Amino acid sequence: MTNQYETIQRGTTEFPVGIFAQTIYLNEPHHHVEYELLLISEGRAVIGIEGHEYPLKAGDAVFLEPGTIHYARSVVDGEIYRYNAIIFSDAILGNENDPCRIFFEGIRINRFPAIPKSLCDDIRYASRLEADGTEGRQIQIKACLLSLIAHFIRTGQYKKVSPLDSYKRHSRNTIDSVLTYVQEHFRENITLESLLEITHYSKSYFIRLFHDNVGMGLTEYVNKYRIEKSCLDMLYTDKNITEVASSNGFNNIQYFSRVFKKYMGCTPKQYQKNLKGNIIQAGIP
Repeated sequence: MTNQYETIQRGTTEFPVGIFAQTIYLNEPHHHVEYELLLISEGRAVIGIEGHEYPLKAGDAVFLEPGTIHYARSVVDGEIYRYNAIIFSDAILGNENDPCRIFFEGIRINRFPAIPKSLCDDIRYASRLEADGTEGRQIQIKACLLSLIAHFIRTGQYKKVSPLDSYKRHSRNTIDSVLTYVQEHFRENITLESLLEITHYSKSYFIRLFHDNVGMGLTEYVNKYRIEKSCLDMLYTDKNITEVASSNGFNNIQYFSRVFKKYMGCTPKQYQKNLKGNIIQAGIP
């Protein structure tokens, strides 16, 4: 199987944070288009990050930048570990001109940050609220995430990144707006024309700018993002293949299967079967 790609399935497109607790993590290399904070809550695990493996124990955390290739596995086959994960877009910090977002985009959080027990407890509490669907949970989840980021900054667990020149920054912000639009409307019919209305660029300039910044064409990015969401649906919901396809922007099941196999190296049914096999091996009912 080729690399798997994963992002969190958010409850609503307006709330760019996903938080959950699980006892199994994808053990195939994959990446997210969003940030991820992974906290080991019980047991031991090994996390692989861009070709290197690191042992983790309960209380250890990993902060992953978008695009970071990673996976996790048990230290010993069959040994269960539990973790909490927060996967979020920087849109949670405001629009592209918000000073909080500008500052955050200009720093890089330490890959293995230290988190005090009180904040670890907050993460686990927020995960339970999300799992239970508690009313008003979004406020507490957002507060938890902002407290974590504030803690990292207050304790100096970050470094500044080289600032981009004004042209590159403007171009990147424009593409960020396009990517945010895609992430919020991926279930809908996304056309090049609708994105040109957002950017006010010419067709040829937009196509070149998008490819230079993202490394792929618009259609490829949209399809890959939809497949990411489809993988999460198959991992965390009971939807059948047809429901997964239709709920992630694919109106044709045959086309969905072709695109899925292109990116995942197997059919949706094979992927779903492999997931169930991994869960059974991990001893999860």
